[in-house]
Amino acid sequence: MAGRDLRALFSSNDRGMTTAEAFTNRQVQWELVAAALAEHLAHVAAPGFDVEDLEAPRNNVMVFHGIGGIGKTTLSRKLEAALAGAEHRPAQWGEPTWNGRIRPVRIDLSRSAGGDFEHLVLTIRAALAGIGRPLPAFDLALRRYWEHQHPGEPLEEYLQRGGLAARFGKAMPQQMQSALADVAQTLLLPGTVGTAVGQVTGSLVRALRERRQTVRALAGCTRLADLLEAEPDIDALSYYPHLLSWELAQLPAGKKVTPVILLDTFEDAGDRTHRDLERLIQRFVWLMPNCFFVITGRSRLQWAEPALQGQLDYTGPTAWPGLAATSRPGALPRGRGVLPGAGPVRGRQVLVGDFAPEDCDDYLARRLEADGTPLIPEPVRDVITRRSHGLPLYLDLSVMRFLELRRTGRAPGPADFEYDYTALIARTLADLTPDERHVLRSVSPGRLRRGPRHPDRRPHPPRGRPAADRAALRQRERLRPVAVLPPRPHPLHHPRCRRPHRRPLDPHRLAAGRRTGLRSARNPVGRRIRP
Repeated sequence: MAGRDLRALFSSNDRGMTTAEAFTNRQVQWELVAAALAEHLAHVAAPGFDVEDLEAPRNNVMVFHGIGGIGKTTLSRKLEAALAGAEHRPAQWGEPTWNGRIRPVRIDLSRSAGGDFEHLVLTIRAALAGIGRPLPAFDLALRRYWEHQHPGEPLEEYLQRGGLAARFGKAMPQQMQSALADVAQTLLLPGTVGTAVGQVTGSLVRALRERRQTVRALAGCTRLADLLEAEPDIDALSYYPHLLSWELAQLPAGKKVTPVILLDTFEDAGDRTHRDLERLIQRFVWLMPNCFFVITGRSRLQWAEPALQGQLDYTGPTAWPGLAATSRPGALPRGRGVLPGAGPVRGRQVLVGDFAPEDCDDYLARRLEADGTPLIPEPVRDVITRRSHGLPLYLDLSVMRFLELRRTGRAPGPADFEYDYTALIARTLADLTPDERHVLRSVSPGRLRRGPRHPDRRPHPPRGRPAADRAALRQRERLRPVAVLPPRPHPLHHPRCRRPHRRPLDPHRLAAGRRTGLRSARNPVGRRIRP
């Protein structure tokens, strides 16, 4: 599968050059996702599965982790496209083996995307609007939260401003309003009262507590009344996915759908000390056991570590058996290219590795083409492959350097790519923690370890130079222009008077001056002031 590479397309005037976003090598990752998803669908379809079971272990998470620039975001996008339809699936990936409707939703958690937990919940609900029917329990709770947290702001405007309406359509607000009207009609509320979500939720909670037959359709959700009575804040919103999971389980056979939620750039969801957003996301994952999650980030998920108890709600290898490290002492992790055997997929944390040399050559050959032949010659591809060590970001930077050198009018040669990219170093440093960056600076050469020179500090003339050069350097430093600021007027001087005002001294300030001996306007030399 390949798409148009607009950055390369606008880097040259050669209209005969064909640019494509080549994608290669990730067949093993696709097979792991396909096997884990098939196992998840079989588990959800089993007779003993219950979405309201809050104590059963969760095995609905797949994690791909690796360094920056290794291709995790590209893999996440290709997985979303492959799960959406067969026409977007690479030919080498093959047909999936599962049966059932899949609805993939990819969410970028990076800081540049500006998303938060509220945006995550609304994105998933907007994606499920394609089912074509309301989800009353979840829609009622979400509508109550929105009117409490965003009074006077219509949900439709937020969806249009955030791009969700253009991405998933405008059916979500209509479905939520339809759910509110249906519940009001079931409770026999007047039309004017039925439009107020507060009146509807209050009446619904009373009906659920009294176990009326008119609300028996929603009575099956045992925790609905408790969630509607809770304060509608961000903490309560993190428990609403339980209602969404219950509504998905109540869909008829013809409407059954399994959401596959792809969370990209998970490292921006928090760090090892600030896990507020990560705690909300983990609660979301735990309360939706009938959904499958594919998480991509720079580090492994630590949810299976018991040491995080107290920072996260659900921790330990019992809660997340697929995320736990091997318990066998001295055991080695499974290789990246090894698929599981006939049994279920055990390890759900997969390291995204670098490209093999043949994959690098295939990527460079298909990235730029002219009349069906590779634009980058084979000797240049060999040098780039050798120096890249299989890192996709290095390959992409080399392609842009090839186009930059080609604009000068000469054919780039192999010697032009014996080159180190500053962008690659910056991307690598971004993956390090502050302590790791400090260690790296301490072992770096002196010119990298020193900080910036103070602007007022004059450099000493080098002793190895002749006296005339040192004198010229001193003269140049002496003639350097210096910004002279006007003297700041004393705060006790009036602008129209030459003498300061005679103000009575505060005894508290005098006592503080005696204790500390600080200089002040009336005591400029710091002498002790006697009472």
